[in-house]
Amino acid sequence: MSGTIEEPAIVRKVDRLDQYAAYKGYNDNKITRDTGISVGTLGKSRKPGKDITGRTCEAILSRYPELNRRWLMKGEGPMLVSDDHRTDGPSFPFVEDITAECGHLTGFFDSSAFSNLPRLMVPGVPRDTDFFIRATGHSMINVDHPELSIPPGSLVGLAKINGNIMRWGETYALATPDGIMLKRVFPDKDGNVIRCVSYNAGEYPEFTIDRADIRDVARITCVIPVYVR
Repeated sequence: MSGTIEEPAIVRKVDRLDQYAAYKGYNDNKITRDTGISVGTLGKSRKPGKDITGRTCEAILSRYPELNRRWLMKGEGPMLVSDDHRTDGPSFPFVEDITAECGHLTGFFDSSAFSNLPRLMVPGVPRDTDFFIRATGHSMINVDHPELSIPPGSLVGLAKINGNIMRWGETYALATPDGIMLKRVFPDKDGNVIRCVSYNAGEYPEFTIDRADIRDVARITCVIPVYVR
């Protein structure tokens, strides 16, 4: 009995990345240098039962825009993006199903699935930006220093950091079980509490939040105002 033997489908992202690397003539050292991922990440990802993470995929896709996102993530479509759909720069995850409420906490924030989010590409955005959110509310309008304002509707670029290295007096995005808020942070005499202060402090009084309620902290890399005419 004769017939063709079908090759097994490539199910892991790291195996598809290896296929792309072979096509381009890249080795692990080049990919590691180009994308800024940790040394040894690719080798560890090839072990049985392992794979590259969504965050690693985002670093790779940002550096190699010709690589088809759906192909790398799910094995769907061609390996390369066609010329008429190719972008000219890095893109960033955009959390569009929730907003960063500048006044009160609303919604819920979970950054664990960046690989499934839509992408946003804006020229000139700092490359250390991890993702974007959209701001609402007027509490972060700075009358004295308008250039520091975070107006409602603006796109806020964020980079996740260790919550223990915040600099007092600066503005951060704080993710809590109740949502995201953009506030200036200050220490309180109680070491387990953080004071949250708005630029528009006259209309939006400061309040405190327990450190234990802060799930993630991100610093602001850029603010892009959006004016609808």
